Amino acid sequence: MSFTALVCDSTAALPQEFVEKHGVSVIPLYLKVGDVTYRDRVDISAEEFYQRLPSCNPLPTTSQPSAGDFVALYQDLVERGATGIISIHLSAGISGTINSATLAAAEIDSVPIEIVDTESTSVAVMFAVEAGVWALEAGATMEEALIPIRRVVEQQKLVFSVDTLEYLYKGGRIGGAAALVGSLLQFKPLLYFSEGKIDALERVRTSKRALVRMAELLADWMGSEEPVRVGVIEADCPDRGQALAELARQHMNVADLGIHTLTPVLGAHGGNGTVGLCCCPLSAFQWG
Repeated sequence: MSFTALVCDSTAALPQEFVEKHGVSVIPLYLKVGDVTYRDRVDISAEEFYQRLPSCNPLPTTSQPSAGDFVALYQDLVERGATGIISIHLSAGISGTINSATLAAAEIDSVPIEIVDTESTSVAVMFAVEAGVWALEAGATMEEALIPIRRVVEQQKLVFSVDTLEYLYKGGRIGGAAALVGSLLQFKPLLYFSEGKIDALERVRTSKRALVRMAELLADWMGSEEPVRVGVIEADCPDRGQALAELARQHMNVADLGIHTLTPVLGAHGGNGTVGLCCCPLSAFQWG
């Protein structure tokens, strides 16, 4: 049976049940802890990783899937009947995953392959995948499904806060937020994606204020009346995740909300205590 395949990487916050139910193909990034290399969300769980991270020396490192990994996945999908592939991934500004996917797509000439750079990560990738799944299952063609996917990519917003910039700084993912390094003893940074790279948005004095300010910022961007889908991201700080979820409900017209644990690969760059808020207008997901 012919179908349009959806591919994403492991940084997406997709629940495993959703992946299995809708046939989404997830390609893992790699995480090196000490001398051992793990496949993100396959060989190591978030719980185990965050227990180990504070004592890791040297810090864990990460790497993207190879072009060969993508070629193998794309070829398998073609052999299973895919007549087109939509491959949705975290920002090229923080990872080489898009580059690997693009190189692999150039080697597959039997079906069209569309590479989508979300210019963000985590729940933003999840939202784009969900938009594609729902459109395809409603009868959309590959080109038609790309319309809500790209709309979600354009309209989603993600803000997050870390307890320390050490992981982002040493991992080389800090972008414009580098200016904050060394000035955080009395401040918590609010970070966001600007043109696909991590940049500084604001500084606040306490973790509690950071949660409130994230909800306020998203409400400013989304509006208080527009129905929005909300994803809360947390790394080994479920209480803060729950508090941020409640603040989101107070500040916005929440159509649905999920709380998602930051995957180990992303946690390696954010660290324990990272918490974030991703929102997208519900209307962006509509097709047909």
